[in-house]
Amino acid sequence: MANLADFKYTMESCNHCGQCKWILPARMKGWDFASVCPLHEFHGFDAYSGQGLIQIAKERLDGKLEYGDGLETLLYACPACGACDINCKSVRDMEVLDTIYALREDCVEAGYLPEPLRRTAANVEETHNIYGKPHSERFAWLPPDFMDDPEADTALFVGCSAYRYPDIALAAIRILRAGGVKFKLLREDEWCCGAPLWRTGQREAAEKLIRRNVDTFRRHGIQTVITACAECFGSFRGGYPRYADTEGLKFKHITQVAAELLSGGKLRLREGDEPLRVTYHDPCMLGRLSEKYVPWDGEIRPYGLHVPEKVWRRGEHGVYEEPREILRALEGVELCEMTRNLEEALCCGAAARDVDPEFAVWTAAERRREAKAAGAQAIVSCCPFCRDALGSDGENALPYLDLTVLLAERLKEEA
Repeated sequence: MANLADFKYTMESCNHCGQCKWILPARMKGWDFASVCPLHEFHGFDAYSGQGLIQIAKERLDGKLEYGDGLETLLYACPACGACDINCKSVRDMEVLDTIYALREDCVEAGYLPEPLRRTAANVEETHNIYGKPHSERFAWLPPDFMDDPEADTALFVGCSAYRYPDIALAAIRILRAGGVKFKLLREDEWCCGAPLWRTGQREAAEKLIRRNVDTFRRHGIQTVITACAECFGSFRGGYPRYADTEGLKFKHITQVAAELLSGGKLRLREGDEPLRVTYHDPCMLGRLSEKYVPWDGEIRPYGLHVPEKVWRRGEHGVYEEPREILRALEGVELCEMTRNLEEALCCGAAARDVDPEFAVWTAAERRREAKAAGAQAIVSCCPFCRDALGSDGENALPYLDLTVLLAERLKEEA
């Protein structure tokens, strides 16, 4: 039964305090925007929460619960955004999100993976991207005269999202070139990062793909991988160490690189743009879920003492400041913060759209409502899937700006 037993301590230690559902009281500014679990806020039942999913995992482990009758839909409607996990750890150290991952592995082993996720997995297997597009078209957006540096030990990993949003990849290229960063593209050797597999519990397929990608990086002499996709970045940092040895590989998001270039005076920005008040949305996989995963194998003693000592992922060390540094550097841009930000940012809901589209649409609208309440004229982020959710028309529509594209557009043209 997958590895549910590894998280028995978490299942048995949950005291139903409810902290997985709300931001820390000290950071609350009122009842509105106090919830951190959109799944629970939308459905209103404890089963639709970290606490509820832990209980479901325990009943599966104890042999008291079977899949079917919508249980798998509930499990995959959860966007696995990690907010429950981070807020639980503010009270005590337990692995709420990893228990959910283990429950998903158990669901896959039982043969109950929802059909939309099966189709995505088939696309990744057959065409190496989540959309089922021809692999030969992954870099079709590149200018015919594009030249990278074949001797570079840094690669720009564009991700599957380049099929839908080539402007993000082109913006990343422009930033790297303007900053004098030598890099190369993997071209036909770039495959999906694997996030749609390991985050949905498809362990065998995920391990095969991740090991293949790590071997590809090493074969190309890559030491640093840069990506403009939050999902890819979070996968490299928080997912890959679960399946492969990534020692010697550095993973960076384009906002980290751009912030370094700006502070070093290597990027020149134009002046004279119109004033714009924006708020920044922290993507889950760039924020709380981007901390490096450090495998642990040991003994859990009374009172939760882990021997040997465990490295906990508390969400505090995600990529938070660099995107904000970039926004502050842009003339005319005023940054205002939403109540739920940093490690307690509300998920956009994109991960649930194939399983529970009504919930996904509501979650995106709720985030846009919060952005408007902060006084923002536009919402800025740097995740293509957040762009799918927050950039769509609907209730409380608000202009969406991709940070990578925004920065590239503000670069001063070279004479």
